[in-house]
Amino acid sequence: MANAIIFVAAFYADTIYLESSRQPYERRHTMKKVPVILGIVLVIIVSLFTVPPVIPADVEWQISGQVDLKAPPEDMCASADGKWLYILSAGEVAVYSFAEEKIVNRIAIDKGFDRMIYVKEKNALVVTSRSGKTVRIIHLEEVHLFDISGLPYQGSKRAPITVAVFSDYQ
Repeated sequence: MANAIIFVAAFYADTIYLESSRQPYERRHTMKKVPVILGIVLVIIVSLFTVPPVIPADVEWQISGQVDLKAPPEDMCASADGKWLYILSAGEVAVYSFAEEKIVNRIAIDKGFDRMIYVKEKNALVVTSRSGKTVRIIHLEEVHLFDISGLPYQGSKRAPITVAVFSDYQ
């Protein structure tokens, strides 16, 4: 079969005609094109026999957690860093932590909200209500709790603490 394809390619390359003059190409032009055509045909034939067929892959999976909700979920989205899953249901947005594998917070909202997206640039949730024709933007801020019991302190025990991070050193 390969010999027949090479013969046809060589024959075709030898009988190319110019449209304007209907004259065969000169022999030197034909000889330059024959190796190119033969090379292309050989590459195609070799690739047909050497390229392995598609090998089907199997997918392994396992259930790593389950969240029981108070109401059926309306929508959900994940944070950009993959730490949190926000689950919208009637009257609340449940915040699920993948690290702790449980719901760590609940954000109360009106029951009419039925859609939600996460905006990475603003670190915010945008919830919408088609029936109420409302869009609400919920800005998120990660809060870390520190156990300071038994540590010395000055001032009121209930004073809020703010930690400032200066990350623009030069």
